[in-house]
Amino acid sequence: MLRNYLRVALRNLRKDRLYAGINLFGLSIGIGIAILLLLYVQDEWSFDRFHTKADQIHRAWVKEQVGNELYFNTVTPFILGDKLETDFPEVEAVARYLTLSDLVKNGTLSDEETMHLMSPNFFEVFDFKWIRGNARTFGNDLREVVLTPAIARKYFGTADVVGQKLSLRVGGSWQEFQVGGIIEEAPGNSGIRYDMIIPFENVKSIINERSMQSWTSVFPETYVLFREDVVRSDFEQKLAPYIDQQVARIYEAGDYQVGFQPLTDIHLNNEYPVGYVPVSDGRYPYILSGIALLILVLAGINFVTLALGRSVNRAREVGVRKVSGARRWQLMLQFWSEALLIAGISTVAGVILAEILLPLFNGLADKALDIHYSPLLLLGLVGLTFGIGILAGVYPALVISNYRPMRAIRGTISKLGKDKHVVLRGLVGFQFILSVVLIICTLAMQSQMRYIQNKNLGFDQEQTLVLPYSEAPSNERGLSMVYEDGKRLGELLRNELADESLIRGVSVSSHAFGTTGWTQVGYQEESSQQVKFFQLLNVDEQFLDLSGIDLATGRAFSRDITTDAENAVIINRAMAENLGLSDPVGQAMPKPFEQFQIIGMTDDFNYGTLHSPVEPLVITMNQIGILRLAGDVSYNDTPTAKMNVRINGSEVTAAISTVQEAWQKVAPDQPFDFYFVDEAVGRQYTSERRLSRIISTGSVLAILIACLGLFGIATLTVGQRRKEIGIRKVLGASMLSIFVLLNKRLTIMVAVASLLAAPIAYWLMVQWLNDFEFRVGLSPAWFVLAALISVGIAWLAVSFQSLRAARVNPVDSLKID
Repeated sequence: MLRNYLRVALRNLRKDRLYAGINLFGLSIGIGIAILLLLYVQDEWSFDRFHTKADQIHRAWVKEQVGNELYFNTVTPFILGDKLETDFPEVEAVARYLTLSDLVKNGTLSDEETMHLMSPNFFEVFDFKWIRGNARTFGNDLREVVLTPAIARKYFGTADVVGQKLSLRVGGSWQEFQVGGIIEEAPGNSGIRYDMIIPFENVKSIINERSMQSWTSVFPETYVLFREDVVRSDFEQKLAPYIDQQVARIYEAGDYQVGFQPLTDIHLNNEYPVGYVPVSDGRYPYILSGIALLILVLAGINFVTLALGRSVNRAREVGVRKVSGARRWQLMLQFWSEALLIAGISTVAGVILAEILLPLFNGLADKALDIHYSPLLLLGLVGLTFGIGILAGVYPALVISNYRPMRAIRGTISKLGKDKHVVLRGLVGFQFILSVVLIICTLAMQSQMRYIQNKNLGFDQEQTLVLPYSEAPSNERGLSMVYEDGKRLGELLRNELADESLIRGVSVSSHAFGTTGWTQVGYQEESSQQVKFFQLLNVDEQFLDLSGIDLATGRAFSRDITTDAENAVIINRAMAENLGLSDPVGQAMPKPFEQFQIIGMTDDFNYGTLHSPVEPLVITMNQIGILRLAGDVSYNDTPTAKMNVRINGSEVTAAISTVQEAWQKVAPDQPFDFYFVDEAVGRQYTSERRLSRIISTGSVLAILIACLGLFGIATLTVGQRRKEIGIRKVLGASMLSIFVLLNKRLTIMVAVASLLAAPIAYWLMVQWLNDFEFRVGLSPAWFVLAALISVGIAWLAVSFQSLRAARVNPVDSLKID
């Protein structure tokens, strides 16, 4: 019986190739794109779950209440890990992790690398695979380095380098390390990344012992492996009084809290501060899952609408079958077999399409995804086939199989089709509601991305390259010495490039635009006793001019005024408002910084991202003097010297070569690693730009699928109204009137769909735009344009059939079938 159903289904598909082609094409696209989007979602949700004990691993966090301010960090004190491991039997192991950027050298090859400092039992907690070497002995030798194959090939030309020597600059001095192992690169769905690993104990050459024993100095990420029977909330309650006792001399009870975040929660939970492990936006997988489902729904609606549109054409077939003794359930099985056949072929075609588009999608999503045909995936594809086939075929099977045989055979079934047309219009209208929502979201996102790209940030970001001075502060060489060395190097570079026409100038600063985590300084205001904060930027005399930062009032730093280098500051307007000063020039900074005098004020410029308001900023030439007086200092971007080179003209390549030649003269031991400010600023919005591209692509595909359905419906409708059109033409109807007649209902339907889509899109875009402090306003033009685009696309989809019907000779139309 099943074989017969399939044979008849194939015959019907061959008979009506247009219907079959539209359904197969639409469903194939829908399934292929849905597979790609769900691959992305599955990858995001799978982060860090490959570790054997993932459910037992948690990352520690600390909250410090200081006055009216709350400090929340996922980097923790060094001492916390030691205390947890020695004083609590619930803790099976503690692993600590931090990163350090410094120079690495082998022979003549020297470059700056990110070194990952990991505690000895790190590989007992986490399941990263070693290719060569012994993970159990890692950390026994302080001068052991573990490399990935890629970094090994970079410095040695081969991955077989165990036992070889490699020079690393750690703590300001060069040390010879021996390669103790080769480790596989971290999987793509691992939050913890690494290239070069050294034992955690090397941190002692960078951080002093006082900081190592302090509860207020936070540096490493601390991961805790709990025993299987430990309940996290219960342990946190037990830990609280212990922590209160440890910090009793500094904090009131309850003002210093330690808690734990599950490892598998880190990647998609941006409510926690970012540590060394990057995080994603937890909403994006849900958004992309929704788009995947939406595209599948649109393709399924096409199936239903085309089946309903063909119902009149198949009415006689149903009547003959019923008269011949076919029962309703047999007819339903027949229609379902056709739906399952189309779904099966479409699933296979969709998988092939997904494989073809995967490299393109990986580039779009910045991923390295692959389709692994596991039994679970194959089972899912079979389930998808049956799900689409049964759900898409359920309404046609129920409606068409219920036709009365005599009326179906006589061809009067169309008179009973009022309900059918209501459902048909409802399904097509729903398609366009979804399509219009996507169009509006696309227009809004693109408008915000253009706003970000074109907004005047208050400084010149074009044609400026940044050369960081690659030496980290250490116990032997503190921040002051390292910064001054970098500053002197900047002056040498400026002198070397002074006569070059391609170079406008060189300035030195402690932070560069396009980076986050600038130095934050906290102090207690004397009058209110409140803790206040400001960002700190150290510069030279050339920085403001070369960066294009204008002063609202006052003056810039001057080399001719010697006191500027010691006690002068320039603040931004946000800092003036924070201090309650309407005319800050000539005023002293608040205690304990009263020795510093304000000589100028800038308008607020966006040195951070557009997600956040402009924070109070103090610009100085003596950051060490301010840092020594501060009650609290934190930074993610180490405030060492960055050389900002402003390029003249459009010959960028030639200018880079000129800068490289000068750099190698003045700093032969420093790598020539640079980046452009405008590119760094752009990278701050990578995830938003990626989401915008994916939604834009989804919008195009959704509209394409909807139009395929419209084209098919228009073809069937025109065929069913052939005689009506012929009669109208005989009675004098013009081609234009026929065209309008066939498109009028469609236009009304799309207009109604646009009205219904507007509040949905409005709500979605308000939620998304609220993530930006600086954003475009919701424009009525987006909604009008989306409606016009939808009507225009719909007309294009059906106009070919409408014009064709309007041009047919009425004599041919009125011929009896």
